[in-house]
Amino acid sequence: MGDKKWIIVTGASSGIGKSTVCKLLESGFGIIATAREVQALEVLYRNQEDVKIIPWDLSDVATIKDYSKLVKEHAAVSGLLHCAGIQATTPIHLMKTEKLQEIFYINTFAAMMLVSQFSKKGMVDEEGASFVMVSSLAAHEGAFGKAMYAASKGALEGFVKASAPELAEKKIRINAVAPGVVQTRMVEQYFAQLTKEQKQATLGAYPLGLGQPEDVAEMAVFLLSEKSRWITGQTIVVDGGHTVRKC
Repeated sequence: MGDKKWIIVTGASSGIGKSTVCKLLESGFGIIATAREVQALEVLYRNQEDVKIIPWDLSDVATIKDYSKLVKEHAAVSGLLHCAGIQATTPIHLMKTEKLQEIFYINTFAAMMLVSQFSKKGMVDEEGASFVMVSSLAAHEGAFGKAMYAASKGALEGFVKASAPELAEKKIRINAVAPGVVQTRMVEQYFAQLTKEQKQATLGAYPLGLGQPEDVAEMAVFLLSEKSRWITGQTIVVDGGHTVRKC
């Protein structure tokens, strides 16, 4: 593996994960690319010398220890970006235990167990590492039908803040990025459920327009790099002016 620094990117087959992989490669990092969609990973990265493809269903949190062992066979990592996640639009009175578990397993529990496994001795580069969790603005504001999703991201942000001092003792930084509405496949699926008026209202709530995956990827790369070496335990909002707009 030489002296190259390796970053794990989950959810690497699309959206923010895919965009971040591209920008990390441009910056000279090696990538451990993980997602459930094996074919998508192969199409995107099979000819990339600096990308190691490890398909995995991280929602099966009991197998994350095995996943970490497989990654360790490739290299000790210098960073982790957890982009994998799902969302759902469900009114509170229609919440089901199964759906709640599905959302929390990938959005929250998988993230926590990845941090747990890769903070163990010998799992990260001796010089230290940076972990970045992708949260959501949903954890910071009310939105109809988003209670389960918002709760999963709110829990993730609480974990980031609480774990930062402990991880700092191991030379590991941990931060979160909370994007507003970014034009990804997940958001397109959400928009398909909205009326024309609801779509227009969403667009009007973003002074700088809706985000692109690259807008969030830039922040993720910064937090994964040494340029952010004095930042930990923080949630950085990237939302095109949404939270500071005039009411």
